[in-house]
Amino acid sequence: MSREMDRLQSESVKKRLITIVIIMAGCICCVIALLGIRRLAAEREMRSAVRLRGDVEVLVLGDSIWDLERGETGIAALLERELPNVTVYNCAVTGSRAASDEYGLYAMAKDIAGEEQISFPADAAAGKVLRQVDFLHVDYILIAYGLNDYFGAVKRKNPDDCYDVTTYEGALCSSIELLRESCPGAEFVILSPTYCQGYSYGQVIHESTSYDYGGGTGSDYAASAERIADAYGYLFVDNYRELGISIHNGAAYLEDATHLTERGRRAYAENLAGHLARMWQEGEDADAG
Repeated sequence: MSREMDRLQSESVKKRLITIVIIMAGCICCVIALLGIRRLAAEREMRSAVRLRGDVEVLVLGDSIWDLERGETGIAALLERELPNVTVYNCAVTGSRAASDEYGLYAMAKDIAGEEQISFPADAAAGKVLRQVDFLHVDYILIAYGLNDYFGAVKRKNPDDCYDVTTYEGALCSSIELLRESCPGAEFVILSPTYCQGYSYGQVIHESTSYDYGGGTGSDYAASAERIADAYGYLFVDNYRELGISIHNGAAYLEDATHLTERGRRAYAENLAGHLARMWQEGEDADAG
């Protein structure tokens, strides 16, 4: 009798467990389906926003994150694929920084303003691209600097002069002022520098979130970029945090501790495209309201 009772209890427990598993599986399927529906709805909204926005011309001023790969897997090409209405003029220059230097942001702004023309190296694609741009027709200027400022220990700001072009924030402000005059119809988007690491003998020895070359950590420069974007009321894209790169997955996103792998470039382009599309969608919603 006791064994029979144990058997019945065991079967009852098994049935309850099976029921719980079935219910949990059903809940998981419902969640997956709901997420799929939401994702499809978001994609439809993004396509609608892109279509309604019409053709867009984008001028990119930045460093090697944009410049090193200019083929089909480069950020510019990937962005054009994500947003078919966008034409990208990629005027990024490897090794350049926001603070005043030979090919940096402030030098580019002065060139565009007609104040001082840059003599680009023969192998620099930016020089040829820049001469093709009709600045009166540019819709957006993307400003994407910070890594070389970080590596070079450039001061982030001068408390006595917010337009000091030898500092990161000052160069951003001074360049924006020049560019606003030269490209009166353009909106500005400030992109943060990306996360990076330090290598030694094939091993990661530090990461930009905590390592300071003398002007602050990498995240400090990202915060400076955000501060300038907020001060002007411009869209800020936080590629430092939003790409999700960290000490744990850096090898998948960083090919040399600094520059992005194809996976990293895709994440960058998708993140930027999402921000632009959401901005256009919000604009449409505001107009409709």
